[in-house]
Amino acid sequence: MGDRVVAMTAQRSAALADGVVPLPDEPPHERAWLGLLGGFLASMAFLLLIPAGWSRLDHLWAEDGARFLVDAVRSPALENLVTPYGGYLHALPRLVAQLVALLPVEWAAAGFAVCAAVLRALIALIVFAASKAYLRSAPLRFALAALVVVLPAGNSETLNNLTNLHWFLLYGAFWALLWRNAPRVPVAVFVVLAALSSPLTFLLTPIALVRLFQPRKVVPIAFLAATAVQGLTMMFTSRTPYSHDEVDPVQVLLASLLRVPVVAFTGSERVSQFYPAHGNLVVLGALLVAAVPIATGLRFGDRAGRALVLVSCVFSVVVIVACLVLNWTQVLQVQAPEVVMAGQRYSIAPCLFLFTAIFVGLDATPAKTWERLAVTGSRYLVGILVVVSVVAHMRVPRTVLSGIPWDESLTRARTECATGAPEARLEHEPSGWFFVAPCGSIRP
Repeated sequence: MGDRVVAMTAQRSAALADGVVPLPDEPPHERAWLGLLGGFLASMAFLLLIPAGWSRLDHLWAEDGARFLVDAVRSPALENLVTPYGGYLHALPRLVAQLVALLPVEWAAAGFAVCAAVLRALIALIVFAASKAYLRSAPLRFALAALVVVLPAGNSETLNNLTNLHWFLLYGAFWALLWRNAPRVPVAVFVVLAALSSPLTFLLTPIALVRLFQPRKVVPIAFLAATAVQGLTMMFTSRTPYSHDEVDPVQVLLASLLRVPVVAFTGSERVSQFYPAHGNLVVLGALLVAAVPIATGLRFGDRAGRALVLVSCVFSVVVIVACLVLNWTQVLQVQAPEVVMAGQRYSIAPCLFLFTAIFVGLDATPAKTWERLAVTGSRYLVGILVVVSVVAHMRVPRTVLSGIPWDESLTRARTECATGAPEARLEHEPSGWFFVAPCGSIRP
């Protein structure tokens, strides 16, 4: 009797799991792979050849140099991979840094930029492939995947650097866990590296647990194991807070609303123009634009679609609130100069989760004429807003790094070494960042 109850419970659990994490069609046919390759190459071209991307090829950013590269030069590879920084592991950035350290030092900035662009383009492909089980419309799947690449919030301080890649890895791991017929080994490797590189992937644990009731358990098991390692590391590793300013709940709420629905449709740079001029009307307008398709998804979507809308909205809220509360400082207040430019990176994953909920709603077009017209209008409005924000972002000159180029920093360091110094200082972006490397590693 007991075995029968267990079997029935397992069967019901599997049926429930299949309802919220459906199995997509068969993997892409041969011609589709050509399209994926074209999408990958287009993503790389966008990330590296837009003005901001081009400047990254000769500018090294923050921890890419001052932590990951210098550690790759100074310490053994295995030691680097298991060394926490900022309270958590950074396995993928450190692994890439070990590879970049094998290149001539002149290529370091370009090496980091290209590797970061490759990984981000791969995440976009994961989103496109995995979303097939939830979005009937191929153009909507393409648009959702493209946002991983073109989202304005992701193309300023986070563009083409490994320091901030974990915001995209969180979103990529989300879709990798939902991709039931994914190639098991490469996707399992991806979720392991994502979990060992992002401090927030533990939020995805419920999805992995649901996947355990379904066939092909390699990916969720690998993810849960890596998440456990990251979690234990975070428990026993100290983290230096950015500040000790008291958290203001009202400011956190306002900052969250500006940094997600508003930034999703305008980009961070435009908020400093719109919010001082129009106040909370900007927030209200963004909420209304997002609310219509989200409500449509909840009303007309199937079980899997409704579950995805709810989960995406919850993740969007939880991630932005957690980021602001855990890193709160006075410069994050909405009255601060430039409003939301400080900590732009906090908007990336929440905006992508919000767009997931929006796109599921846009895809769940009802049959009634007036409802179809309303959702079609929302689809065009969302599309126009996103395209306008992308074009406007590309015209903002401040997205182009203007500090010391990597080749100039390297020349200065080599001049210092020529005087007989055993080590030299290498400056890089943003202003004030530098690291000290042994002269033996930077000589021609």
